[in-house]
Amino acid sequence: MRIRSPKDFWSGLFFIAVAVGFIGLSRQYNMGNMHRMGPALFPTLVGTLLAGLGLVMALRSFAIDGPPVPRFHARPILISMIAIVLFGVALQNSGLVAAVTALVIVGAVASSESRVLETVGLTIALIVFSVAVFVWLLGLPIPLWPDT
Repeated sequence: MRIRSPKDFWSGLFFIAVAVGFIGLSRQYNMGNMHRMGPALFPTLVGTLLAGLGLVMALRSFAIDGPPVPRFHARPILISMIAIVLFGVALQNSGLVAAVTALVIVGAVASSESRVLETVGLTIALIVFSVAVFVWLLGLPIPLWPDT
């Protein structure tokens, strides 16, 4: 058998590996049953569905032609991780508005296709959305500005 779609094959195997991790980590909790669900039931069900999807993708890669695996780019992944960490630090020290701004601006650096005007628009939209949902609607005690 020949793998005709390497991208689908490796994606399917990755999904299966993540699913096995979900299921394995959930085993340390009580499973319960469908009438009285325990904390392990939902991650186990999600892991099972993810493993099924991964299996379908991996098997499909033998039947359908697809693109090769693209070149791995570490820069966008590292910059995105830095943006997420910076969001957490800024949220604690500078408030929600500064944290969302830092997340979007640093995240935009990860892509060579991002434009300044789009980044500013996305920043404003996400600030409005985050404040509306998390502070006003849900009433979470998240500071908007740094406490001075």
